[in-house]
Amino acid sequence: MTIDISQFHQVFFEESFEGLEAMENALLDLSQGVEDPELIHLIFRSAHSIKGGSGTFGFTAVANFTHVMETLLDQMREGEREVTKDALNLLLESGDVLRDMLEAARDDGEFNAERATTIQSNLEAMLGNSTDANAQTVEPADTGNGANGWLIDFKPYTELLKTGNDPVRMFRELAELGELQVEVATDALPVFEDFDPEECHLSWKLTLTGDVSREQLDEIFEWVDGDCDLSIEPLTGEQNDVAETTPSVSVQENSTDA
Repeated sequence: MTIDISQFHQVFFEESFEGLEAMENALLDLSQGVEDPELIHLIFRSAHSIKGGSGTFGFTAVANFTHVMETLLDQMREGEREVTKDALNLLLESGDVLRDMLEAARDDGEFNAERATTIQSNLEAMLGNSTDANAQTVEPADTGNGANGWLIDFKPYTELLKTGNDPVRMFRELAELGELQVEVATDALPVFEDFDPEECHLSWKLTLTGDVSREQLDEIFEWVDGDCDLSIEPLTGEQNDVAETTPSVSVQENSTDA
């Protein structure tokens, strides 16, 4: 038995179009000379939410396109890229394409794939130029506490799966940031006669090593805020030594009900 996540589509599209409108308004403000760093953070959060939701619900084209937008915006908010007119104009064009893609996904229609490909290529070209320019100057970030990773205790509430959230999707995102080790706890599993495949009875201890900021982790887990008990702590030196001797795991593309 699997969960029909299509029941959550309406909420996803409503929130996505609201986020897209906020994104476009903020981009217009920046284009008109408004100087407010929070606008870039707002635009990034909107793109991140749309990317995460579209990935959860299987709208792969939307997720892939928005991921490129998100990467460009991340460079801006981290101060790695100037907020230029060219970049803002390209992001406004990207917003138009994203609206077209979301409407097509909502209405089971088609979007202008040729335009989407062109705009995505332009985004990737802009990112490529940034990578070349910064390749010799970007220094590794200092965590400030000597840690080189994070210890995450993730205990979803039993109703988590019914909200359309998928822990494995989040683990895949974490694995893209660094080396991920996953330890699953099964002690809360009910006896077979009482097992409900739409309920989550597992919890996880995750060890993520690499140059990863707390903000990056918060962005991944924001989708389950209020639906789990979550603890995120920097790795100590001793914990990091243990992590280095523990084999990492591969997070598979297809998840199963917990």
